[in-house]
Amino acid sequence: MASKYLLILADVKTRLESITDIGIVHDYERFTKNWQEFLALFAYTPTGGSQQIRGWEITRRSVHEHKRGAYFRHHVFVIRGYMSLKDSEETDKTFQILVDTICETFRTLGEINTWYYRDGDNPENSPCQVDVIEPRTFGAILCHYSEITLSITEHILP
Repeated sequence: MASKYLLILADVKTRLESITDIGIVHDYERFTKNWQEFLALFAYTPTGGSQQIRGWEITRRSVHEHKRGAYFRHHVFVIRGYMSLKDSEETDKTFQILVDTICETFRTLGEINTWYYRDGDNPENSPCQVDVIEPRTFGAILCHYSEITLSITEHILP
C-alpha cells in the first residue's frame, strides 16, 4: 500500500495553477536565510500589471488515520499565500478574491482517484477554511498573507 501523498500534492498544485493570475505555486515550504532570495521565489507579473510578490506554498500540517469499516487517512494541508500590498491599487480586494477563488476551486470537487476534497470526520464543512488573512512584512516588503486549511480524506485501499 503506497502513500498517495505525492499524487494528492500534485493534484492540489495543478488545481491552484489553473486559477488565472494565481502567481507562483510551490508544492513545499520555501526557506532561505536571505529575504531577497525568499522574495524572488514569489516574484510574479500578473496580466497587464507590474512585477510583484504573488505566490503560494503548499504543505501538509497533519495526517490522521482511522478505521470505520475501511481505513481512511485525513490529510490537513496548509496553503500559504503572499502578495505585495499596495494601498493605492486596492490590492486587498485582489488578494481576497484570490483567497475566495481557491476555496471555490476545491468546494465542489467529488471523489478524485481514492481521495475526496472533504473532511471525512466533519463532512458538512467545506474542505477549505481560511484561518488567517492579514498584512505581514517580509524583508522590507509589506504583503497580504493568508493561511488556508485544506482537508482531504483518502480511502486507503489494500
